[in-house]
Amino acid sequence: MIRGRGKWYDGKTSRQHEVELHLDAGALRVVGVGVDRCVPVGRLRVDPRLGKAVRAVRFPDGELLETADDGLLDHLERRQGRGAFFRQVHRWENSPRRAVIAFVLLAALSFLFVRFGIPELADRAAATFPATTEGLLGRETLQILDRTLLEPSRLPAARQRQLRRLFDGVTSSYAEREGWRLEFRSGDVVGANAFALPAGIVIVTDKLVQLAKNDQEIAGVMAHEIGHLTRRHALRHLLRNSATALLVASVTGDITSVTSLSATLPTALIDAKYSRDFENEADDAAVAYLKGMGIPTRVYADMLRRLEKDHEKDSGKGARIGELFQDHPLIEDRVNRVLGR
Repeated sequence: MIRGRGKWYDGKTSRQHEVELHLDAGALRVVGVGVDRCVPVGRLRVDPRLGKAVRAVRFPDGELLETADDGLLDHLERRQGRGAFFRQVHRWENSPRRAVIAFVLLAALSFLFVRFGIPELADRAAATFPATTEGLLGRETLQILDRTLLEPSRLPAARQRQLRRLFDGVTSSYAEREGWRLEFRSGDVVGANAFALPAGIVIVTDKLVQLAKNDQEIAGVMAHEIGHLTRRHALRHLLRNSATALLVASVTGDITSVTSLSATLPTALIDAKYSRDFENEADDAAVAYLKGMGIPTRVYADMLRRLEKDHEKDSGKGARIGELFQDHPLIEDRVNRVLGR
C-alpha cells in the first residue's frame, strides 16, 4: 500500500479537508475528519503531470482531491494504464539537455511545416476553392485597389481597344478564358507594372504600356500574367500567407466570407514575392506563347530588364504593387532562363 496526504473538496461547498491517502492495487481510499471515500482506480481521473503545478484527482461524484505527492499519482496512473506520455513530457521538462533537444526538434518541425506543409495545404485549398467565391474575391480586391492605390487609366480609348484585341489574341488558346478581362489603371504609386487577380482579372498600368517599345513586349507581359492566372498563383500566394483562411479552407473546403481575404490580397500583392517556382511557371507561359507566335524570346527578356531598371529608378518613391519583375528569382536568372542559357 502507498500512502500520501492531500486536500479534499466535496464538490458542494468550498470547505477544504486535510486527508490521508491510501492506494492499494485496486482502489484509492481518502480518509479525514468527516471524510471516508474508497473508489476503484478505474473511476478516477488524474490531471497530467506538467511542471510544478499541483495535480488533482477528480472523483465520479464531483469531489476533488489535490496533492503534491506526484509519486503516488504516478503509481495511480500506472495502475490505470494511463499517463505515460505526460510522464515522459515531465522528464523532458526537467532535463536541460532534453529541453534543448526538444526546442531544436520543435524549431525544425516548425520550419518544415512552414516550408512544405503550408504550401501543400494552400495548394489543396486553392484547388477546391469555389469559382463563384474566387470571382467575388477578385472583384472585391479590384474595388479596394481602386479606392486606395489605383487611378483611372489615361490611355486613349483607341489604344485600349487595340490592347484588348492583343489580349484576346494572347488568351485565344486557353479553354478557360471565358470571363477573363483586361483592365487598365494608372498611378504614381503603382509605376510600370502588370498583375493578375483571382477570377481572371489582369491589370496593366499606363506606365508599362508607355515603357514598352512595341506590342510584342506587352504581349509577353500579358502571357506572363496569364501564366500566373491559369495556375491560380495569386490565390495560392494569398492562402499561403493567410493561416486563418488556409485552415478554414482546408477543413471546410470553402470560405463563406471573402471580405477579409479581399482586404488582405492588396497587401499581399504589394509585398508579393512569388516563389521561384511561381515565377518560372509564369515565365514559361510567356516563352511558350512567344515561340508559338514565332516571336524571339529576347523581346520578353528585354522588357524584363527595362522594367527592372524602371523599378530601380523609382525605388525611392514609395511602395509599388506587385513588383512581379523584381521578386524572386533574381532578374538576370530569369532572363537567362527565358533565353535558354
